[in-house]
Amino acid sequence: MSETETAAPSGLPSVEDLLQEAVAKNDVAAAAQRDAEDDYDETIKAQSIKNETAYAHLKGVQDHYANKTEWSGFLRNLLCGMIAFQWLLLALVGFGIWDFTKYQWLLPILLVQNLGQIIGLAVIVVRSLFKDIAPKQ
Repeated sequence: MSETETAAPSGLPSVEDLLQEAVAKNDVAAAAQRDAEDDYDETIKAQSIKNETAYAHLKGVQDHYANKTEWSGFLRNLLCGMIAFQWLLLALVGFGIWDFTKYQWLLPILLVQNLGQIIGLAVIVVRSLFKDIAPKQ
């Protein structure tokens, strides 16, 4: 025996036995740590996918509402213009500035057509711009 090695008293484990036991326990702990890290990686990957999907949906909803804002403003201005045209047409005819006596059919057709367009645009606005975009469950 060398000077660094000491003989273990009887009944006590030797240094080599203790080293082997420590290595074995360390291997078990390392394997458990690897399993825990793998589980953590899988959880993070799954959560990342869910978060990316949620972000894409949120971005889509934001873009949808921005688009609704633009279109509703455009349609509001268009409806105001059509109503203003109808008022102007009626005012000019009412004050005698324009005379449609030669074309008695023209004024009623213009008014009915313009009113139909206003009602049609209102239907489009209600059906398409202001419907709920929440997913059906």
